[in-house]
Amino acid sequence: MRIVIVADNTLAAEGIRRELRHASGCHVAGFVKGRRPCADAVAQEAPDVVLVDDMLRPELTLARVAEVRRALPEAKIVLVTLEMTPARLAEACAAGIDAAVAKTAHPGSLGTLVREVVRGNVFHAFLPTPTPEEPALDRLTSREVEILALAAAGLPNSRIADRLCVTEQTVKFHLSNVYRKLSVTNRTQASRIAHEHGLLDLSPTFSRRTAAPISAAA
Repeated sequence: MRIVIVADNTLAAEGIRRELRHASGCHVAGFVKGRRPCADAVAQEAPDVVLVDDMLRPELTLARVAEVRRALPEAKIVLVTLEMTPARLAEACAAGIDAAVAKTAHPGSLGTLVREVVRGNVFHAFLPTPTPEEPALDRLTSREVEILALAAAGLPNSRIADRLCVTEQTVKFHLSNVYRKLSVTNRTQASRIAHEHGLLDLSPTFSRRTAAPISAAA
């Protein structure tokens, strides 16, 4: 069972790798930084399982899950997270995870849990996040759609401003309009809607990083 880890940094990935080292049949093929789009790098490793470590910015986690799901529809995607709330798990499920494992799980159990997910022995239906009405996507201007797609892909306001040759204040203004039109209150909720409706397909292509192998030493 080939596993690729997507995480904020090497330290987080190494912690997960140590959790897996005693699990029979688990081979960590590599680690990819999740701070920017990385689906190509993950796909190159042809993993059976992609472990996505929950990042400091929740919208980045959702963005990585969604793009990996599109690139690897047959792979199992497992989220490793501290936030096991119904709303958070529903968002992650909508983005494309197959399962979630709490970081507070018993040490050494991660490999066993992942193996059982792959075998189809674990299933959990997450409660959907309440959505009173369908988001008014048709009310967004082309510029608002463009900015929303970039934000959902994980770019901070400063980089969006640089990419579109506008001021950061202009980006904030457009995002405020997006939140109002979509009846959401923050970037994470807007990003979830962008993932669900395929708006990331409208965003420009970003540079990719290749996977960095992790030493197999215990």
